[in-house]
Amino acid sequence: MEQEYELVLVTKADISDSDRNKVLDQVKKVIEATKGKIGSVDDWGKRELAYVIQKSSHGFYSVVNFSSDPKSPQNIQTKIKLMDDVLRFLIFKKEVEKSKKKKKEKK
Repeated sequence: MEQEYELVLVTKADISDSDRNKVLDQVKKVIEATKGKIGSVDDWGKRELAYVIQKSSHGFYSVVNFSSDPKSPQNIQTKIKLMDDVLRFLIFKKEVEKSKKKKKEKK
């Protein structure tokens, strides 16, 4: 049974756009390697961080929506931790609205 997840990714702000795209491509490949399906990718742009992380006061935010089995996020986290240009990330399970659940159960 697949679950819906959202990944918020903060990359270093001082890297080039091509390097940032490479990081996003790597993240997408990791998700797809765990048999996940990419939904959408939103770039929120460069923003000031709440506190300094690795001597950086700004970061580039991206949000990736995907679906996968419940065991995949742990594997995805392990691989993202090894990426040098990632400052922080968070994967959380999206709550399915009750009306959507009922519709799925009726089908």
